[in-house]
Amino acid sequence: MFEKYYDEGRLDQNIYKQSMKKIKIVEEAIKRVEKNTSLDYPDYYIEPSLFLSSSDIEYGQYTAMYARTLPICTRQNQIRVMVQLSLPLILYGLKGTIHAVIAHEFLHYLDLIKKFINLEISSDPMPQTVFEAGFIDSEKTMDYRLVFNKDRSLRRMLETKFDHGLKDPKLDDKTKKSWIDQKLPTKSILIENNYTSLPFHAIANTPIENQLRAKIIEWA
Repeated sequence: MFEKYYDEGRLDQNIYKQSMKKIKIVEEAIKRVEKNTSLDYPDYYIEPSLFLSSSDIEYGQYTAMYARTLPICTRQNQIRVMVQLSLPLILYGLKGTIHAVIAHEFLHYLDLIKKFINLEISSDPMPQTVFEAGFIDSEKTMDYRLVFNKDRSLRRMLETKFDHGLKDPKLDDKTKKSWIDQKLPTKSILIENNYTSLPFHAIANTPIENQLRAKIIEWA
């Protein structure tokens, strides 16, 4: 998608070249997750803008959403899970941060699949503030210590980088100065709109590979 933004002149050539170089880190991170878990990573794409999440009761405050795991209802009435990675994460994140984010979103993916297996359709608690959203984000993942038990370095990165949301002041500062302040593409989203209601029939109709199912049962 960010190729389209480049063709339309919304991203300059320098950003485009930097992005193409750093995509290799994303590919390395995905291979690392797949090697550690013996599972395929879900489909992903790079969003050429930055989502800024805010709430009605925290006027003037926002948090950058560098990645999201999105369940999408298809025309076949099934759920397809995709990981959305923001371009600023790829541009300004250090290798360790990118690897940690890729792994963290995989934990969200596994948690979603676990809910599909158990046909859990109860609504998640709706956060009212950015702070509350960080707590809920941490709860909606599989246990990284079990999933990545073979990779001590990755476990350490997840423990260091994620404490009720991604904690990376250098990335935040670079993103603000080089992206937000430069008026590069951003999209505002209210916290309460960052949740998707999934039809029960679509969840029940979604096929789950046997190996994926077995791994989730093992880690649950």
